[in-house]
Amino acid sequence: MGRRRVPQTLSPRALPRFFVPKSVLEVRLLPDAVVHHARRVLRLEAGEWICLLDGEGGVYLAELGTEADRIAQVVPSQLDTELPFAVSVLQSLIHADKAETVVRLGVQGGATALHFAASARSLVQWDAAKRARYAQRWQTIAQEEAALACRAWLPRVQLWDNWHAAIASLPRPVLVLDEWEGVMPLKQRCRRMPMPSALSLVVGPEGGFSPAEREWLQTQPETYAVSLGSRVLRTETAAFYALAQLAALWE
Repeated sequence: MGRRRVPQTLSPRALPRFFVPKSVLEVRLLPDAVVHHARRVLRLEAGEWICLLDGEGGVYLAELGTEADRIAQVVPSQLDTELPFAVSVLQSLIHADKAETVVRLGVQGGATALHFAASARSLVQWDAAKRARYAQRWQTIAQEEAALACRAWLPRVQLWDNWHAAIASLPRPVLVLDEWEGVMPLKQRCRRMPMPSALSLVVGPEGGFSPAEREWLQTQPETYAVSLGSRVLRTETAAFYALAQLAALWE
């Protein structure tokens, strides 16, 4: 029997989406977690279609086979949902529930990487074991949100043990979201430069940056303080608001 034709109405945006390793596409065997969600939660049957994402831009339509974990056929597809530039977000470490909000909104807003590091006024300071545990949890949340948002690329989550090292690792230019007196609005700063291939956003904790941190940031290359406007935002929503402004300017 020949391969069945893919229905023309199928779109990755209209199908259940799952991130899977590239090896799944080669052996055509679904991971247990995908089988459980597709077959038992969504009640999908043989002949129905799902969308598989490899996390590196690869998008594939997959027809479910007669056996629960089998893929009958795989057809390459595409999604055009990424921002035209890469955005890394560095969030000063905050309480876990607020940090999860940063991850969820950051992925929905188009961030390609989400970094966390304790700054001077962070209310939480975690040891290596706790950082590793939350990094794993937040990466799982990022994957869930990326599938929901039709992201072809899976944003990575990283927790640092050194705030200064985290800043130094960021792609330039770096836009520090901080209401220093007389700072330029983000939109005005961006209009003065061509659209970059990558940039970074830095967000402070609830108490803001310390004077020493502000002085140090001003010495860093291609690092600019910017304002998000007249309203004061919560630390967990600032990056998302900035991502929305960037998308409005350049997407």
